[in-house]
Amino acid sequence: MSEISPLADITLVLLLVAVGIFGSLAVQSKSVKSFQFQIAIILIVWIVGEIVEISGDIGMIQLDAFEELPAVIHMIAMIMISVTFWLRFYFAKRNGKKLVDDLYE
Repeated sequence: MSEISPLADITLVLLLVAVGIFGSLAVQSKSVKSFQFQIAIILIVWIVGEIVEISGDIGMIQLDAFEELPAVIHMIAMIMISVTFWLRFYFAKRNGKKLVDDLYE
């Protein structure tokens, strides 16, 4: 086990606050298809990975058998964001919608 940061407890509290904020944004969004909802869920998954990692570092949970769990959770979040962006791009192009960041006007 590595050296435990004295700020780990504060970081854990701040991460829990962040989950609350993004959770409320997800609930407030009008549709599951909205970009706000999708990004909020992705960020919640990412933050949960951080919470698991810090909780393991400070000894709140035992990760002996699941040492790679935080990395797996982060990988899931990265896959989710990649798929979300790709699908949004694909459906925008397929439906003929103009993308905001097109180089040629």
